[in-house]
Amino acid sequence: MRRRAGVVLATLAAATLAGTVPANAEGSWSSYISYWGYNSESRRWTDNHADGNWTSVSFSGCSDNGSGYFATGNPTTVELDRDISWSPDTSYGGRGNFCNTVDWGERTDKGQYYFIHKSDFRLSVDSVYTAY
Repeated sequence: MRRRAGVVLATLAAATLAGTVPANAEGSWSSYISYWGYNSESRRWTDNHADGNWTSVSFSGCSDNGSGYFATGNPTTVELDRDISWSPDTSYGGRGNFCNTVDWGERTDKGQYYFIHKSDFRLSVDSVYTAY
């Protein structure tokens, strides 16, 4: 066990000295959404911009709770925002999510982020995966 730990640490140290790091996203989280209304916010997360990964939100198993919104071929609109204390939050714009993955590219601003449901119907999502 000690030898394995030593090999792992030596490999990480060598990769760091060589200017490379293991290819992992800085962070991610998974959840679900139940009967979410217009302007509802997700949980918040901190992105310290420790890597070059894009910020993305993936939905699967979506329901418009009988409103017929998805049946007309419309996506739900999801907006990414960054919390700014004592000032209006910064918006990075909305993306049309057809129960798939949307992204906002690489966010270089450090801080607390969240996304907002901007469509006028109740949204439920079986699986939400956010990576940053």
